[in-house]
Amino acid sequence: MKSLPLPLSLACSALLLLVTGGVRAAEPAPTEGFHGFIGAGAAYSPTYVGAKESRSHAVLLPDLRYRKGAFEASTLGGLRYWAVERPDFQFALTLGADAGREDHKVKGFLGQSGSDRLRGMGKIKASGELGVAGSWSGLGLPLNFELKTALGKQGHGGTLASFGSSLPLLASGPLELGAEVSLGFADTRYLQSYYGVSAAQAAATSFKEFHPKAGLYGADLGLSARYKLSDSMSLMANASYHRVLGDAAKSPLVKRKGAPTVLVGLGYTF
Repeated sequence: MKSLPLPLSLACSALLLLVTGGVRAAEPAPTEGFHGFIGAGAAYSPTYVGAKESRSHAVLLPDLRYRKGAFEASTLGGLRYWAVERPDFQFALTLGADAGREDHKVKGFLGQSGSDRLRGMGKIKASGELGVAGSWSGLGLPLNFELKTALGKQGHGGTLASFGSSLPLLASGPLELGAEVSLGFADTRYLQSYYGVSAAQAAATSFKEFHPKAGLYGADLGLSARYKLSDSMSLMANASYHRVLGDAAKSPLVKRKGAPTVLVGLGYTF
């Protein structure tokens, strides 16, 4: 499976949080052993964050999990060690990955990814990320947070954080609705990798040299829906909007600061 643009990745994560639960889930007895969710559908999303063009394509939604005590492995969250699991507060050490970014169109099993507009910028390689994640609901509103930093110099090499909330709006019979909102922050290394243009990149492309400063770089607002066809089968949908903010929005790579992502699919929970 080819790497997903950030807005699509966030939409998939939000949808799977509604279906399976995530860092905000306060389960007194977490499910042990092998379990999860498998789905497939179609999506409409930007070719990269800030791109003017969007594309329609197929998407796979696998969230396969294995839980043993405080340790959990999943295709969505990577490896996690749940250090704290209380009804109002959950905290985990995490080990995951950033998929990177292609600098040209690439044909894959699920269709094309990447954009030729980035040709000459160079590929951002995939990299491991070490961090922490959690959720606190002491004020009655679930607040989610995540902090992660790249391992080694391969890939973006930076540190990023997100803060947000995931709210259940409706749980009536077979229909469930949820809303998600989040803000993203990053250091100069991460922003330079995804939004900056070095002198060498400027010489190889038509983009002007650009060096963004650390800080707020994006906001996301989404609405997820799930309709249960049976105890294990569900129809699902997510509509979200990603807005590039801060210095990142001034990047010559960004042609459209705000863009929607739409995802629909069918899934099986086990």
